Amino acid sequence: MKLSERYNMDNMRNRAEEMVFEAIERTIGEDPEMCTCEECVLDLAAWTLNHVTPRYYISLLAPLRENQDARRKAQVEIELAINAGKKKLKKHPHHG
Repeated sequence: MKLSERYNMDNMRNRAEEMVFEAIERTIGEDPEMCTCEECVLDLAAWTLNHVTPRYYISLLAPLRENQDARRKAQVEIELAINAGKKKLKKHPHHG
């Protein structure tokens, strides 16, 4: 039996994913040279998520009790990954 059939997995979230999406939204607004087509933005999101530490939680209160030092470290890791991903995707874009 699959876990998702036995347990309610709807409350499981990845805080790193949320932070990556927020950071990419900021980047789109701040970097006029970044291609904002769907394929490029999704490529950047996928690339970044594959290069940052996942931060899963199941409690709806977890984001309210977040350790600020851990959050700052995650933000630095995400910014570095986004910048590296932008460089890589700029050299090899996947759109037509």
